[in-house]
Formats: sequence, C-alpha cells, structure tokens
Amino acid sequence: MVGHDRAALTMKKLALAALLPMLSALATAAPTIPAGALDQVLRSYMLASGALLSADGRLTQGVDSPGLNQLSAPERDLPAILAGTGLQAARQPDGSYLLRAAPPVMAGPAAAVPISEAEIDALQRLPEVLAHAEPQSPYDGVSRFAVKGGAALRDTPQALTIVDAAQIRERNLLSMGDLLEYVPGVQASQGEGNRDNAVFRGYNSSADFYLNGMRDDVQYFRDFYNIDAVEVLKGPNAMALGRGGSGGAVNRVGKQAQWRAAGLVGEAGLLLGAWGRRRATLDVGDAVNPALAWRLNAVDEDADSFRDGVWLKRRGISPALAWRDGAATLVQLNYEHFRDRRTTDRGVPSLNGRPVASDASTFFGDPANSHNGVAIDGLTARLEHQLSPSARLYTQLHYARYDKYYQNVFPGGVDDGGATVRMLGYGSTTRRGNLFYQIDLELDASTGALRHRVTTGLELGRQRTDNARTTGYFDTLGPEVRFVSVPIGSPNFSLPVSFRTSATDMSNASTAENISLYVQDQVTLTPQWQLLAGLRYESLDVDFRDNRNALQLASHDRPLSPRLGMIYRPLPALSLYASYSKAYALRVGEQMASLTVDNQALAPETVRNTEIGAKWVGGAGMSASAAIYGLRRGNVLVADPVDAGAMELVEGQRGQGVELELAARVSAGWKLSAGYAWQRSHLTATQSANSQAGARMPHVPRQTLSLWSTHALGHGMEAALGLVARSAMFSSTSNLVTLPGYARLDGSLSWRLDAHNRLQFGVDNLLDRAYYISSYNDNNISPGAPRAVRVSLFSGF
Repeated sequence: MVGHDRAALTMKKLALAALLPMLSALATAAPTIPAGALDQVLRSYMLASGALLSADGRLTQGVDSPGLNQLSAPERDLPAILAGTGLQAARQPDGSYLLRAAPPVMAGPAAAVPISEAEIDALQRLPEVLAHAEPQSPYDGVSRFAVKGGAALRDTPQALTIVDAAQIRERNLLSMGDLLEYVPGVQASQGEGNRDNAVFRGYNSSADFYLNGMRDDVQYFRDFYNIDAVEVLKGPNAMALGRGGSGGAVNRVGKQAQWRAAGLVGEAGLLLGAWGRRRATLDVGDAVNPALAWRLNAVDEDADSFRDGVWLKRRGISPALAWRDGAATLVQLNYEHFRDRRTTDRGVPSLNGRPVASDASTFFGDPANSHNGVAIDGLTARLEHQLSPSARLYTQLHYARYDKYYQNVFPGGVDDGGATVRMLGYGSTTRRGNLFYQIDLELDASTGALRHRVTTGLELGRQRTDNARTTGYFDTLGPEVRFVSVPIGSPNFSLPVSFRTSATDMSNASTAENISLYVQDQVTLTPQWQLLAGLRYESLDVDFRDNRNALQLASHDRPLSPRLGMIYRPLPALSLYASYSKAYALRVGEQMASLTVDNQALAPETVRNTEIGAKWVGGAGMSASAAIYGLRRGNVLVADPVDAGAMELVEGQRGQGVELELAARVSAGWKLSAGYAWQRSHLTATQSANSQAGARMPHVPRQTLSLWSTHALGHGMEAALGLVARSAMFSSTSNLVTLPGYARLDGSLSWRLDAHNRLQFGVDNLLDRAYYISSYNDNNISPGAPRAVRVSLFSGF
C-alpha cells in the first residue's frame, strides 16, 4: 500500500504542477470575450467587468453574440455585445442593467419620436430574474453536468432531460420514481423498498446519483425540497462523470443563496393528502449586503399509505451562504441535515407469470419488522473566480456522512400451487464517508478561425465504507428457521423474528481512492459546426477487507475514457449531433461490497454508447429533441461454455432505442410537454441459469409515453392534465413474470388567490385504475396507488 500511496501523491503533485503554469498564463490573458452563445458571453462579461445584469432566460435562448474585443465601460460594451441580437440593456436606478427587447423603430418622420421608458416597460418588460455568473438552475438551458465547462442544451451531443422546480411543484413530484415517469428512456425500479433505483436504457443502478455534480451514491430515497432542478443524463459518459454511469445518471441541482432587490423573499408550502399525508416546506432568503446573501430550505413530512402498515417520516434542513467580491469571485457554502425513516415495502409475489391478484392495500410480510432509514449530513464549498475575460476557475469540495439501515420480512415466492407464500427476512447496514474535490480551469481561445472552449480538470476522491448483512430467524419455530409459509389469503402476519449474522452473511470494510485528470475542448469550427472531444484518465484503488473470511483484497484500475461528439447547425434553432461515449463499472460494485478473490484482478465492465440526435429550440418556449442510440456492455464475466469451471469475459448485453421530447407553448394559455421512448435491451451471453442469452432485460418496457398539458382558465385559475403510460415489461432476466402495461391519468386545478398565495387541488390516478408500477425481482412487485387527492397551499412573502 505504501507504493500506491506514493503513486497517488506523485499524481497529485504532477497534476498541480501542470495546472499552476496554466493559472499564471490564463491570469495574464488578453481581456477579450470571444463570440458565442449570448448567455455565455454575458456571463463572461459580468465576471470580467463587475457589471450586474438581469434578464429573462427566454430572451437569450438560441441567440449568438459577436463578443467583445476590449473591455471599456458598460454603456459602450453592452451595445457591442448585443449588436445584431434585437436586444438592449437598459440602465436601472440602482446602477444595474436590465436586458429586454429593443424598442420598435418607426419608419419615416415619426422615427425621430422616442418611446418613453414607461411605455417600453409596459409593453416589453418581462419578469425579472437574477443573472448569475454561473446559472444555479437550467432555466437558461445550460448544463455543467452533461458537459464539462457547461454547454447550452442545443450544443450537448447527448440526450438530457431537465425537470425544474416549477415542474416538480406543478406535477406534485414527491419522489424520484414520480419524476422518472416523465423522462423517456429511464424507468424507476423498486429498489427492495428502501432506496431510489433507476434503469437507464436497460442498466439498473442505485448509485448513479449526484448532487451539484458530486457523487451522492448511498442507497436512500431523495427529496426535492432544496432542489432547483433535476438533470437526467441518458447514456454513459465517464469523461464527464468518472466511473459508473453505465446507462446514465441523475444530478440534483441545489438551491443557492441569491441577491434579490426585493429584500427578504421566500415561500412556505403546506400539502395535505390522502392517507394522512402532511408535508410542510420552507424556502426563504435575503441579501445581508451587496457581498453576502443567505438562504434556508426545510421540509417536514409524515404520511401513511394505501398499503397496510406502511408509513414514512422525513425531516430536512438546508442552509446556504454566498459571498461575492464584485462580479469576479463567488463563494457558496451549503449544508444539509436530512433524516428519512419509512416502512420497507417489497410489494407482492407472482403466480403463473403475473403478479398475485390481491387488494392493492394488502401487505405481504411483517410491516412491524420491515423498516429502513437514513441519516445524512453533508457540506459543500464552491468557489468560482474569473481569472480574466477568457479564463475561469471552478473548484468544489464536498464531504458527506451517510448512516443507512434497513430490515425486511418479505415474500420469497409462492408454494403449494399458490396456496401459501414463503416469507424470508434479512437486514443490512451501510456507513459511508465521502470526500470529493474538483477543480476545473476553463479557457476561451482562438486559433485562426477556430474558437475553443477548453476545460482541464482534476478530481480527487476518498470513500470509506462499512457494510454488513444479517439474516432473519423465526426463533419461535426453531433456532435455525429462516423462512415461514403463510396462507396466500392472509399474507400480512406477525411473528417474533431476530436479525443476526449467519455463517454466509457478508461484513466488509473498504476504502476507495480515485484521482482523475481530464481535458475537453469544445471547438467551434464554423458558425454551423462544432466538435466536442474529451479524455479522462482515472486512477482507482480499492482496499477491501472481507471481515467474515478475514481476507484482504484490492483492486487497481486505470481506465482511459474518451468522448467525441460532432454538432451541426443547419439552422440557428436546429442542432444535429452524433456522439460516442464510454463508461466503466468496477468489480467492487456500486456499494463497495462485491470484491472477491476471483474478480479482484479483472478489468472493469465497460459500456459503449453511440448516438445520433437532433435538438430544436424555437421561440415562445418551443423545443423538441430526438435521440437514437445503441449500447454495448463488455467485459462481462460468464462461465466458459467449453472449459467447465473456467470463466471468461465476453460482450454480455446490447440495447437500442429512440427517445423523443417536446415542450411547447401552443397558445398564450396552453402549455404542453411530452416524452416518448421505444427501447430494446437483451443479454447476448448466458450469465446464469436465470439469465440466458437472448433474454430481455427487466424494467425495460418496449414503449413509454408521458404528457402534461396546462391550460389557463382566466381569473387566476389554471388546470392541468397528465398521462403516463407504458407497455408490458419483465420483472427479471428469467423472463418468467410479466408486469402488464398501464395508462394513468393525473390532474390538477390551481387558483392564484392573490399576489402572494396560490391554492392547488390535485388528483392522481383520476380513473382509479389498478396497475403495477415497478419490481425488484419476480416476487417483489409494487402495486400502483389508487386514486389519491391532495390540497396544497403556497404562500410567498
């Protein structure tokens, strides 16, 4: 291990030695801002000049700027930046500037008659939002998660869905599973009733979750109370994210402290719903002075369920501070203290290839001995600094402690021809400490006619994990009884059960350390063509102790991850792209618990993604995207069909699909969003007796569809109707059990009571249809909720 420590230290020194000369060179770069997307040019200008500018993101979407050759004063610089855009910057009484449409110019003699500021404001002024040097949410259509250095969505050569806070509230999305129903190409799976689980293009994952671009990989249920937006990246991309992410990843963008002219602002929300749901949220913040601002988010929720004996309780508080030195430097601090406790509900078993027919409320197992919880304390510090008009520095440090436990008594299968259900029990604990550090340097430069946005970065990480498993014993039936059979008509039962370590239960301790160096260049070749090329080198060292067998294991991986994308804009509003990306899955597993003597020296599994697509951004909130992809999973460990007892690495899985998304403001009072996916994913090699070559992957319906339509009714009233539908899918690679397809209608009606208060009435599953929403395996299948009513009140101040 000493050699590995020295190697890691040497890598860090080399990385810093390489970065320091770049910092020096960038700090003395010429003060020019190259042409490009208007939102990017304006951010660079604000950081370089210290000027403050407010704008509605719809004004800058899809607009290019000629840039700026030399810094002067805002009254001269801003007209040059906005030349040819049809926009102007109006100086406000506080010295800041407001971006808006340029006033109309009248032909003939009347052209000399100016239009008053009041008339322009009355006709053209849009709702004011705070302009940041770096967007804190994706309203301006930029993601730093999908592309290092950030890129407009139209210049991101990969499928990406962004759900903002307004959509989360309007659609009453209270869980990750709710949200993913509106994301084509991604399906929520059950996660054993104790965690978020997502299936990205056929790849099941409980760890590919991020918070502000940093790993948030412990198994638990996430909340949105302190979240501005959720970004869902489809397809692997190790160049941007590092290891994992075989099919995609989810990033939650946290709410940050802001400077607002109105003083103390915020919103309190209260939700009351079916089955005793009570949820209160708070979002409040203020600017102490021009340099310091704060924000506080909190949640308190209690609920029962349509499922017998099922409940949840969660509490969270998340304060944030921000400090800025003019417009050149921004420092942000975020802390979260979060607790979630709930019943572990693993649904119903199957019989004759379908879920067992039972009332949706019937709990299969012992709810009193099935529960889980997580305690999280996390702190993030972020620094953004403009080194020059063409050079920026971003650095982020994140530390989090997770304490997760769960236990359950659950159905393991149906016996006696369907007369009885076999019940099993087990428990698990995970304690993890995550420490991650990232630093990115971004440079805008030109080489002849080519414009470059170069991002170089370093990521350091250390994860310390302890996990253990226990087995449930029904001691009143005998000292070694591990399962009990109960009548299928009375599956909700209660028997004394003790959870203790068996001879085969795992107990592990691991330390994972990674060092990553990456470089990416987004090159504007011509006004129509862009090239995105990147490469990441990772050093991944895992020290693993199998406490049960007193084994000390280790793995040492050095993957090299490429990314390549080409973007073509035949029209200003239309982008066509083709891309290739790659990801790696470590043998130690998502939760650092799977390393063995046999696999510790094996190369990681790989997933390769090729994709072509189109993105269109029109006026008045119109946008559409389409993606066609193919994925291949390699280095899968399977039994050698020729040499009995031997193993080999083969290509093990393939997937193909089409994903479509649309957002449109059809008329002044009608908004519509839609998503559709067609997918195939299957095994190409036999991996076990229940995973044969040719088997379709579970949790991958052939077709999914989502619609959400909002209509303004006048007098402050608004109605919305949503549709979520999918075709049938298998619950495991055995392909023996099918979850039928379904379609569900949801609706809501809201009233703007006054300038500060809004009342919302919603109904989920309007037609009260019975359906099955997800599964973990053939005998853990979750029924969908029947009709549910909720009432919400949001009060702004």
